[in-house]
Amino acid sequence: LMLLVGSNPLPNYLAVQSLKPKSVILIYSPETENVKNHLKEALKSTVSNIEEKGIEDATKPQSVRDGVQECLRKCSGVHLHYSGGTKVMAAHARVQFKEAGCNDNYASYLDERRGVLRFDDGYEITLADRNLGLSLDVIVGLHGIERKDRDDSVEQAPTAEDAGKIAKNVFACPEIARRLYDMHRERGKRVGVEKAKENPVPLGQFFPKDDEFSISVVPEANWNGRTYKKWLEFLGGGWLEQWVGEIVKSCLAGKGEVETGVYFRRSNGREFEVDVSIVRNQRFYLISCTTDTKLALCKSKLFEVAMRARQLGGDLARSSLVCLLHGSNDKGAYVEQLRNDVADIWNAPNTPQVFGLDDLKEWAGIDGSPDYRTLGEWLAS
Repeated sequence: LMLLVGSNPLPNYLAVQSLKPKSVILIYSPETENVKNHLKEALKSTVSNIEEKGIEDATKPQSVRDGVQECLRKCSGVHLHYSGGTKVMAAHARVQFKEAGCNDNYASYLDERRGVLRFDDGYEITLADRNLGLSLDVIVGLHGIERKDRDDSVEQAPTAEDAGKIAKNVFACPEIARRLYDMHRERGKRVGVEKAKENPVPLGQFFPKDDEFSISVVPEANWNGRTYKKWLEFLGGGWLEQWVGEIVKSCLAGKGEVETGVYFRRSNGREFEVDVSIVRNQRFYLISCTTDTKLALCKSKLFEVAMRARQLGGDLARSSLVCLLHGSNDKGAYVEQLRNDVADIWNAPNTPQVFGLDDLKEWAGIDGSPDYRTLGEWLAS
């Protein structure tokens, strides 16, 4: 299998997992050498022989043709997958492949919109029908990103039941989210645990008396700094990502990998957090959660998660924002404004989705039985 290495290695990885070759040739340029190295590392466990062919200039047609021709002379029975690389690489590699007398049924590309591996003779392989071994660790590993170990476990950690109870109360009265965020803060900064213990806040004061949580006050007398920090992060907004993660798991019914609150470190040392990530078949889904109700901040969050998803998964990735946006002005509903803004400028087949307060009320069953249809449609996209 001959692969053209571009900036996004995921399509090449999926092609290998679908076609199951004995040998792989990675054709790369100086600009994609690091990508080639990450892809090679990811393929070691499934491919017995991996060879490399560097070309001098990925934008120079003759350089591409010479590289492909050299690879074709060395071996027979070659299949060309040309999803990766620059447009010049793909076009001229395919031309050289054809001129060498290779048949159309030995050339393919990935249709990322439909999740289909297309052969040039018209044959198709639907990726959703195959076990591709894709996981969050594989996806970030293809980009040289490492999972950051976090030891934030505490004895009295917030529970999924706590998140569910907060969600139903906040969705009925969004003002509660701001009050929870402001708990034990002075001038926007969190006070220390010992000072907070001087004036513990009863959690029940924010909610109806018939709601019982796993704790009664914040902070409890036996808490250390780690437990205090964990709970304030949870009450300040972490409850939403935990609740959304549980709802997604219910929708998928075990058919997918769902993780919340995962931290990663890039090769340059920069770190970032993923609120909710889902890997299902060949798709990578990323959800950003915020309890903020300001349109400008929600838009910033939406573009951030959309860019992050596309960086990691290309056009195969799906992204969304879950927020408490509600209401309208003379320009229309806030959620629709945000959806229209991103649809107008996001040049991709998978426009980022926005879920506002009305959607969350449906998911939580505030006015009836829980209804996950909008979430399910996005997960099926």
